[in-house]
Amino acid sequence: MSHKLTDITLYYYFEDDFSQKFTLKQNVISDLYVQCLIGYKPPKTSRLSVELTDVEDRIIGYFGSILSIKAQFNESTFWVLTDKEQNQEILNTIHRIALLCAEEYNWEKCVFQNAYDKVIQLDFKYEIQGKKKFAPDRKHKATIQLEKNEINSTISVVFYDKLGSKIKSVELLKSFQNAMFYGKIINKYKWFNNNEFGLYTKDEELVIKASLVENKCEVIINPKKNSLEEIQGYLRSVTFQEISNQDEIVKWVNQ
Repeated sequence: MSHKLTDITLYYYFEDDFSQKFTLKQNVISDLYVQCLIGYKPPKTSRLSVELTDVEDRIIGYFGSILSIKAQFNESTFWVLTDKEQNQEILNTIHRIALLCAEEYNWEKCVFQNAYDKVIQLDFKYEIQGKKKFAPDRKHKATIQLEKNEINSTISVVFYDKLGSKIKSVELLKSFQNAMFYGKIINKYKWFNNNEFGLYTKDEELVIKASLVENKCEVIINPKKNSLEEIQGYLRSVTFQEISNQDEIVKWVNQ
């Protein structure tokens, strides 16, 4: 049985104040690397869980479809690097561990090398597009684009002419960094007519769309099976908001 490899996480457990900073940075780079694997499915493996330590790289073993590994990491050296050098060190660690597992379990090494090369080519810029879709009249194409940084994620519509030349990009939604927030809504997108394209939920109770004519998005809420308050609550839960303390979390949840 095969599983799509959906996640490679480096866990930073060193006793300092940099844990959150490291986690946010590795989330972007790891997610980009995994996206560049183009759906590769190593046997019985859905995730690589990597604990950073001061000992040599070592494979621990499987827990279900999760493969656990320890990876050598020098945290004192890491934090004196420039931002770009830190990105490179994180990518090198992810790639080194992926190749270690590929060697141990006879996975296709070229897939991981291609992903590494692609991340370098992209200069660590996370910008992923979905499938381009023709408008009903076949005069234009459009797709959804996901951009991610160390703070949040931005979901936009990108419009093209029928030959594939970009016309414009319109932001639909700024969400949180983790896919657990935006993952559900980003999978459903379509043309609503010859000019409007965007995201929608089941039964189109929530539609977030952009137009070829205007440079702004439109949010439409049309309760059917769910109440207005439930749909508004869902929209609020996927919309990015800076939260710096427990009081702000409580306020955000209870809005």
